[in-house]
Amino acid sequence: MSHVLIWTNMYPSESAPHYGTFVRSTEQAWRKALGDKNVELVAIKDKPSGALSKIKLYAGLLSRCCVSLFKQPTGTVLEVHYPVYFLPILYLASLLKAKRFYIVLRFHGTDLDQIMQSSLFRMLFRRIQKRIDLCVAPSGYFRQKLSHELQIPIERVIKVYPDNIGEEFVAASSELNIRAEDFFTIGCVSRLEPNKNCQELLQAFAELTIPNKRLVMIGDGSQRDALEALADQLSVRELVTFTGALPRTKLPSEIAQFSVFVFPSVKESFGLVAVEALACGVPVIANAKLHAAKEYLEEARNGYFYHNGKEGLQEAIEAFYALPPAQRSVLSEQASLVGKQFNYEQVFTQGVSQILDRQQGDIADDEQTRGRR
Repeated sequence: MSHVLIWTNMYPSESAPHYGTFVRSTEQAWRKALGDKNVELVAIKDKPSGALSKIKLYAGLLSRCCVSLFKQPTGTVLEVHYPVYFLPILYLASLLKAKRFYIVLRFHGTDLDQIMQSSLFRMLFRRIQKRIDLCVAPSGYFRQKLSHELQIPIERVIKVYPDNIGEEFVAASSELNIRAEDFFTIGCVSRLEPNKNCQELLQAFAELTIPNKRLVMIGDGSQRDALEALADQLSVRELVTFTGALPRTKLPSEIAQFSVFVFPSVKESFGLVAVEALACGVPVIANAKLHAAKEYLEEARNGYFYHNGKEGLQEAIEAFYALPPAQRSVLSEQASLVGKQFNYEQVFTQGVSQILDRQQGDIADDEQTRGRR
């Protein structure tokens, strides 16, 4: 029976129940596959509230990770989420690798950028690179990017989608459709941070010639005040609703009111919120810079990609608005089918199976190589 040791710097807690839910789901999938006694989790189960809190939490995490290395049986899978935070301890783990570990690094997006932007992190990664057995990427595009930037053979990188969408994200029936027909509602669910590019959506919205337009922005972040000020400056503040962050359980009913979902972000390793919108039967207009969105968004089938900034976004929204109702309905039906591709079994159960299969294959290859000697 295999064992797995999971390291993560984020995990849901009572104070932050939606923080790192995908890690908890991964842990549950491992427990389902191997049994509770064969799975050990070392995690920060709290969200840092400031610099001192962060230092204390991370110091405790890394010390517990270090201790956990010496308690595992031979052949343990060491699965590390956001590996940039664990590079010093991973170096220690790599020294013990021949005795104990099958090392799997799960990248989620920003962790790759942090490694590439720091000479110290790059140096630490190079020290452990040859001892890493497998890397996990959240999309096909990110798999290629990770392989290229970290110089890891592509066959040592697998794609596992980062999260499932949950059973609550389903298209409403026509009888339960609660969209206000008097409005053409453009929706966006996002953290309000610079790289999410929400100002481009506001600027495009202000230029729309659609008479019954309105915009709903769900989420919070450092840019919220600036975005509200921009809406005032563009004279559309009365047409824009900033809801703030909402519990995940409330998102399906909110998304169901959207006529179209806009995903203006310029950089994502996957983009789960767009998949959730599609599963709710809402077509998506996404920034063409989001290469990973091609995993689930098909041009003119369940949505569209836009080019050329705010002008391109404005044109894409107006073109969608001009579609006949029957064509919009077909887009909505095709959008809802995406949900089947991202259920729990497709994401987490298959992800665990892929890692175990690769581990067994590598063990067999090693035994065959030793036999030749």
